[in-house]
Amino acid sequence: MAEIDGVELKRLVSNCAYRPRWEPLELGELKPGEVRVTSEFTAAKHGTEKSNLLKEEPGFKYQRDTRVFDRLNPSKSDPEQWRTVGNTTVGTVTAVGNDVKDLKEGDRVYGYGGFQTVHQSARFKLLPEGLTPEAACCLDPADFALAAVRDGQVRIGETVVVFGMGAIGLFAVQLARMSGAVDVIAVDPIAERRELAMKHGATETVDPNEVQDFGSESRKWVPNGADVTIEASGSYHALNLALQTTRYAGTIVPLAFYQGGAQALNLGYEFHQNQLNIISARACSHPQRELYWEEDRIVETLIRLFAQGDLNPYGLPGPIVGTETLAETYGKIRHAPDEVLKVAVRY
Repeated sequence: MAEIDGVELKRLVSNCAYRPRWEPLELGELKPGEVRVTSEFTAAKHGTEKSNLLKEEPGFKYQRDTRVFDRLNPSKSDPEQWRTVGNTTVGTVTAVGNDVKDLKEGDRVYGYGGFQTVHQSARFKLLPEGLTPEAACCLDPADFALAAVRDGQVRIGETVVVFGMGAIGLFAVQLARMSGAVDVIAVDPIAERRELAMKHGATETVDPNEVQDFGSESRKWVPNGADVTIEASGSYHALNLALQTTRYAGTIVPLAFYQGGAQALNLGYEFHQNQLNIISARACSHPQRELYWEEDRIVETLIRLFAQGDLNPYGLPGPIVGTETLAETYGKIRHAPDEVLKVAVRY
């Protein structure tokens, strides 16, 4: 493989069968505004990447003028196509292109970029003082978690139930506690994730597979029902359980992109009887619901909270591996999901 600045040029790609492999990387000349970055640390974003790889839903283009998807012209995609995977990278600037004003060689930076040893991009930003590589690679899930907590309007004294202890759900637990929730119940079938939820501030955890009648049983943990329920797993079944868990006229906040059939979701029973409110949360939709709270402000808030130590990426990302075992570990997202939470590599 070719090298640049003494670093072998390669990137990790995967197909829909989740059999990742390293392949040679080709880089051209730096374009104006771009910097070249030698990677130090990269983390994946399991849900989004799985959606891109599996293509379980048709690819419809979102029309920003009408704010609906064009279902008459689905985009064509090849599910067997090999795609670059990975989400956020931290590294060091080794070269700068023309018109770059805010960065110089030697700066440590972070930005969107997959599992590859060297990046060339205009999207990297200076790594703020106090922001660790681990925290920087958690800004994306924390971004969506904070949007959900804000949209749910979690207030002091309330009870919150969070379904799905992936990275987003774990940060939703922590941020709900920071917002004043006195009880936060974390729901997930994986024991290790429930244990990690306690570190993030959960007051109780529940294995949904051990509950026969979730609605009735939930009143043992939330006697009047949850004030706010956040559904972060992307499962229609979990969303249905969230409807059963929430109090009369309470709020359910789904934040995932749901795919596949919705047979597990029933909009009768509690949803109809209890006049429940369902609010979709998406941090990168513009504008946000509240004036003066665009996504940039959400991210700036998270950077400050991470840097001050008020928000902590307990156990995230994880596992962190080397390049020699990254391909095998990344494949577990599909083949052994209970063994990985947010895959990352330290180069």
